[in-house]
Amino acid sequence: MGRSRIGYLGSYRPLDGPEAGDGVPEARDQVVSAFFQQVSDMAFKGGPLGIELTRLDAVSQTFTFRKAPEPDPLVPVGEAGAVPADDRERAGTEWAPRPASPAWAHLAWLLAELPFVHTFREYGPEGGPALRGVVVPSREWADVLVEHRREQWRVRVALQGRTEPIEFPGMVIGELFGEGRHRRLAVAGEPNLVASGI
Repeated sequence: MGRSRIGYLGSYRPLDGPEAGDGVPEARDQVVSAFFQQVSDMAFKGGPLGIELTRLDAVSQTFTFRKAPEPDPLVPVGEAGAVPADDRERAGTEWAPRPASPAWAHLAWLLAELPFVHTFREYGPEGGPALRGVVVPSREWADVLVEHRREQWRVRVALQGRTEPIEFPGMVIGELFGEGRHRRLAVAGEPNLVASGI
């Protein structure tokens, strides 16, 4: 399988850096949200061509795509039917892909929705996690990378073979960690891997 690497480097403030005053965390959150949306749009455009995201790092603002041997032949379908190909048109709709849509469409939706985890920073007795990135080793699933109380965690999200759409992943992850339920859902034998059911 041939691999191609496409990267994006941007100016940012480290997520773990000192807070200079009011608004700094929100400004960082906006930068991360914009970055996730850009990569979501690229994943959506690249999917039909067999160009698939393998890794996104929110801290270094880098990402990697690979060229798959064959594009996924499935076509994304949303609740309202065909999903708009134009980024701006798609951004203005609730285009959540139906379960039978291709993995790349589910991944693009997941990336666009994940930054909502930022709003759960103070949620529950344990507080929410910090979004660190996404790893996509295959079309089957993606691991959302988060940091919670100085521990690195992976939250698994199925991309293929779904029976339900991906709904509110940022909220689900924020609540899992804020309420401390992520420990009960940890996969035995896998360090800090959460079977989220998302």
